[in-house]
Order: sequence, then C-alpha cells, then structure tokens
Amino acid sequence: MAAAMASVDSTVDIDSETSDAAGQYPLEDCGFLDPEVQRIMRSNNEDSREYPVYGWIDITQDFKSACSELSLGELAQDMLFGLFEAMSAIEMMDPKMDVGMGYNKNDTAPHTFDSAVEAGVLKLNNLTSEELIGVFDALFSCIVSWLEGNSMDQVLFTCLYLHSPAKIEDKSLKAFSHAVRHLIIIVKNIIISSSVNEEEDFQLYGNSSLLAPEDSLQIANIPNMLKEAEDELVRQSKTSAQPEDIMAVVHRLRFMRHFYQAIYSFDCAMVSKVDEPTINDIYKHLNASLELTPQIKKTIDKGTQPKPESECPNPLGFSSRVHDRSQPPTFPRSVKMRDRPSSITFLEELVQRLKYACKIIRMRDYYSSLNFFIDFSRRSGQCILSRSVLQGLFLTCRRLVFGTIPVKDFLWDSVRAFNSPPILNPKNPLAGDPDIQMSLDSFFRYCISTFTQFLRICGFNRARQRDKLSRFIESFDSIQVDAARLDSHLSMLANEKANEGNEAAAATLKYSAQFATWVLYNCFRAMMLYLMSGFELELYSVHEFLYIYWYPYELLIGFIVSALTRTENNLLAQEEYEREQQAKIQAATSAKNRNKPKPKKNKKQQKPYRQEIFYYHALLSMCGGFYKAMGALTKDGRIRQPMPKFDSEEIRFNRRFAPFANLTSPPPVSYEEFKSIREHMMRAPSSEIYAIAAKHFDQARNALESIQNPEQEILDMLQVAKVNYVVMNVLAKGHQKDTKRQPDFDFSKHRHFPIIKLN
Repeated sequence: MAAAMASVDSTVDIDSETSDAAGQYPLEDCGFLDPEVQRIMRSNNEDSREYPVYGWIDITQDFKSACSELSLGELAQDMLFGLFEAMSAIEMMDPKMDVGMGYNKNDTAPHTFDSAVEAGVLKLNNLTSEELIGVFDALFSCIVSWLEGNSMDQVLFTCLYLHSPAKIEDKSLKAFSHAVRHLIIIVKNIIISSSVNEEEDFQLYGNSSLLAPEDSLQIANIPNMLKEAEDELVRQSKTSAQPEDIMAVVHRLRFMRHFYQAIYSFDCAMVSKVDEPTINDIYKHLNASLELTPQIKKTIDKGTQPKPESECPNPLGFSSRVHDRSQPPTFPRSVKMRDRPSSITFLEELVQRLKYACKIIRMRDYYSSLNFFIDFSRRSGQCILSRSVLQGLFLTCRRLVFGTIPVKDFLWDSVRAFNSPPILNPKNPLAGDPDIQMSLDSFFRYCISTFTQFLRICGFNRARQRDKLSRFIESFDSIQVDAARLDSHLSMLANEKANEGNEAAAATLKYSAQFATWVLYNCFRAMMLYLMSGFELELYSVHEFLYIYWYPYELLIGFIVSALTRTENNLLAQEEYEREQQAKIQAATSAKNRNKPKPKKNKKQQKPYRQEIFYYHALLSMCGGFYKAMGALTKDGRIRQPMPKFDSEEIRFNRRFAPFANLTSPPPVSYEEFKSIREHMMRAPSSEIYAIAAKHFDQARNALESIQNPEQEILDMLQVAKVNYVVMNVLAKGHQKDTKRQPDFDFSKHRHFPIIKLN
C-alpha cells in the first residue's frame, strides 16, 4: 500500500480548467480536508487561499520505515483497525487472498455460456443419454452442496446450462434446467420466509441476475414441461436398442417433477393455509420421489463422470471459475462438491424429513407441537430446508397457525388440552363474564410472542438454539408473574362467589394454579434443553459434569415432575367433580320420575402424563447417578482438574447457569449452596457414593422399562443405565482402587448420558 501522488504547491490559486488540464484535483476531492473547513471555504466569508487545495503527499518511505519496526506476524493497531478487522481484511489483487486473482498469466479466461457455444464445447442439442445422466446427476450434487451452505455461484451456477435455459434445444435438458432455476427461487422463498437460517446454514445471495425469469415461463408450468419431456423419451425407449439408458433419464426427470411439485406445494401452502387435502397431495409427490431414488442410484454409473483432479462436477456443461471475477473480493475457497451417490442419498433422506415434517398438521395444541419441534430438531437439525418447511407449515406467512388459527386461540385451546382450567370451558357459567374474559384475553395476548419464539428457536440449528435459549429463558419471568397474577385474581373471585353462596361458580375457579403451572412447565423445558445441549455440542469439560448433572437432579427435573403431577391431579379432581355433579343431576331426575336409576360403572380415570412422568423420573435417576459417580471419581482423584492458577470453579459455575439467574422460579442457586451440598455428599467414603450411584442407575432402569412402546432414545438410555450400574457396582467393591487414570466417557450411545468406561 502506498500513496504515491506528488504534492503540489497548495498556495497557488489555479482555476478549474487549468487544474483539470494539469491532472490536479478540485476542492471536493481533497479527502483530507475537514467537512467543516470545506463548508466555510464554500461560503464567501473566508478566503479559500488560506487553506491548502491539494493534499496528496508521498508516504512511501514513511510507511516502509514504520513497517520495519514491526516483527514478523505483528499488526499495527488503530482505533478503526483492530484485530477483528485485520482477521477479515482482504489484500486486494493478491492471488493468495483475492479469489478474483487466482489465475496464472497464461490461463485462458473461463467459458461463459455464449463463448462455450461459439467454441463448440457446449452442446445444445443431440445429447446422448450418457451425457444427460451426467449433467442431471451433477446438478443434483450441486443442489445438495448448495443446501449444505455453499454459495450458489460456486456450485449451481457453475453449470452453464442454467445461465440461458431458453437457448437449449434439447427438450429434456431444457426442461430440467428450467426446473432447477425455478427450484432455486422457491427454496430461497421458503428459507427467507421461515427465518430460521444462519450464515453457516445457507447463503441466500448470489448472482441474482441469473434468477430473473426467462420469457413468459411460469413456475406452475414447469411440471408440464417435465412431463412432456418424459413422455417423449418413453416413446423413444420403445423403439430404442438401449431402452435402459433412456429410462434412466426418464427416472431423473420424473424425480425432479415430483420433487419440484412437492416443494412448490409447500411454498403455496405457506402463504395460504395448510389443510389435509394439500398435505395429502404433497405426500403423494414425496412418495413418488422416494420410489424413484433406488432406480437413480442403480444407474449413476451410466452417466459421464467427473474427471480426476478436476473442480468441475461434470466434463460437459460446467465452468468452475465462471463467476470468480463477478464476486466481491474474498478469500479463495475450494468448494468440495458432494459425490453423486451421497447426493442421491441426501435427497432421499431429505424427502423422508419433509414427509415427517408434514405430520405437524396432526398437532392441535402447543404441548404436542413443542414435543414435535424438539424431536424434529433432534432428528433433522442440520437440514435447513426441512427445518424451514416445518416452520412455514406451522406458522404461515399470514402469522396464523396452519394459516387459519390465530395464535391466541391456539394457545387458549392448548391450555385447555394441557390442564383444562374450568374457566376456559365454553359451557362454564362464568365464561361470559366480561372482567374474567378481559383478564384471560390480556394474558394470552401477552404469551403470543414468547411461546411462538420458543417454537421458532427449535427450528434453528443445534448450536444456535443454545445461543438463543440463553437469552430467551429470561423472557419467561415476566409471564410467570402475569400467570401468577391471573391465578390470584381467579382465586379471589372464587372466594367471593363462595361467600355469596354460589358454590357452582366457586368450584369452577378453585383450581387456581393452572395457568402458572402451564407457563412454568414450558420454562423448565427450555432450561432443560439449554443444559443438555451443552453435552451434545461438547461444551463441557469432564470436571464440569459434576455440577451440570447436579442442577437437574437437585432442582430442575423435580420441578418438572411436580408440575406434571399437579396438572394430572387437577385433571383427576375435575373428573371427580364432574362425575359427582352428573350423579346429583341423575338422582334428581330419577326422584322426579320415581324411577330407580341404573347404577353405572365407574369410568377409569385417565392419567395423560403418566408416561412422561415415568420418563422424567428416569431422567432424575440418571442425573443423580452421574452426579454421585462424578463425586466419587473426583474424591478418588480420577478426574483431571484444571490448575487453580488458571481456573476458577466459581466463575465457571456462574457462567454455566447465568441464563437462569434472573428467573423467579426456579429460584437461582449460588455457588456457595452448591459447594456446601457437594461437601456434604463427599463426607461419605467413595465406595458408599459408588453404591448410591449404582442404586440411581438401577432406579433409572426400572423407570425406563415401565415406559410402554419405547422409542430408540429410551432404549439407548436403558442400555447406558444398565452398563453404568455394573460399572458403579464394580467400583464400589474396590476395583481399580489405587489407580488414578480418568475413565472414558463415551457419548456414542446417547448424546446426553455417556457410558463410563474404565481404563
């Protein structure tokens, strides 16, 4: 870098014509002048000859002299140029840093569409089946690489056929190229409208001029174009000597048609409404796509293959560096394109994920929807398209659930489904009370933002979820206060009705903690997600496991079980109350009619949360087992601890639980409280602590075995509990008592609970 302009005498007043002829610069271009000085000079109050008109000076020698004082690797820091700016700076026109300069002097310019056609290296017609299969499979690889976060310019638009599909003469290739271009637009619309993408997930921007619509072709006409190309090839296959090659092309066109139609239907549903006929139609196209993938996999070898050591995914129709000079200066980055078999496998799995996302329409309340979102994130957390489709189906662009239900009404019905407060029953005599309705309406409107945000956070990738949850959890505190205020208001009204002698109205208001229980339950779920995600993302050191497992064991899971148990008891109490009222009505009716009522069998009371309570009891025992095991291992000196000189456990503890510090419930726990509880536990001999840990793992095993129809995650937890139960019993009997080697913690079986392996 150098400023090599020669300075000119600044005191000479030269008119503009002379200055232009001499190559000098007018006043406006003197960048070193202060704007206030320029304003004064433009006014007639000051003589412009008092200020320098030309400010260019040669700083080359000064710059080199300053650089000579820096050692290799040192940077000069300025107020506007620190380490952050230095790390992202680009040295323009340096081949090692500027992607646009990554050419040798003797390299020929990369082909564009027109230059490739003129040079005869790009065929527009009479492509063989082998060439078509090669181009189609290469485009599938490009689509997958784009969905994995690469720039569309560096993957998709390296295909020259996508630059001008209208000029292609081959009917099949033209239809396929148009479909890919319009598919890019639809996918971008879905991802932008869902807004659950981050910069590491997906690159939205590229050469937008190539996405401009060609001619008058409509997005909805693409399937018809693909169908016509299919039919023509099917007719050719009947008279061809090699029908298998032609049918391999047909299978790819048919897959693209059904896949395109499914994605297009998703996009349409997200801007209108999501109903059963739409989902059934999407299912039909996704199933058809899924049936074609085995046929495509079998015929991958029939197409042209990429050349070894070549950056192009296919020898025909691709120019890997066609967009290098059209991009802004950036670091050169070699894009590793997906190979063809793994790309088809990715598309097959993507179709499966999209089918699973369609099941969200069956979730009619917030409780089941939240469980579905959490489960979907666990299964498909890295796929941006399926995550975006799920968000768009649930909360459409109209900000309505499934495009038809206002969020407030959805939350209202969700609370009724969760713990059924009598005041929310439309048949309740107080349902029309304006004061009560105003309080309820205000509460649910206040909940909209927080509860929809919780579901939206579950749509981000796993790392971003934790980051967003750390800031989101605090928002539950104000809703807890509002829910407690509503419950208190309803309880006060119940007492007033009871004093007035209106027992029926008082009974409908007496279950007063139901709204607070609903809010607290969802808050506890968010906290549990935040804590456990640290294991999945490998953020915790082994010596931190002690207090990470301690917090759910001592506090969090107990609150969740308490909330579910209280909810279940309220539901059972309401069933009993309704049964008593029904019996009184029947008794009064039978007395009036002088007929003896027929005795009815007692209906078995439902316990809707029994399975989930069993699960959290198992989770409680698992956390307790790991807490005790880590305590005993630490006491035996088998857990490597950081040097006290460079570490503070109190600071670590406070940072790990910082998102919970501002919550009212559960109350924040200080490091001193944890320390005293840990010291009390460690007073016992290590063999006794190992035995207690084994007992916890055995309790977890019993609880997990009592869950009916267990999913794979439950079975994995069960295996972890069994193995660790054996390990703890072995250690309790004195095995490896004198060794100080740290055990291995194997998270391969379960992402939150490791198998403890002794070395």
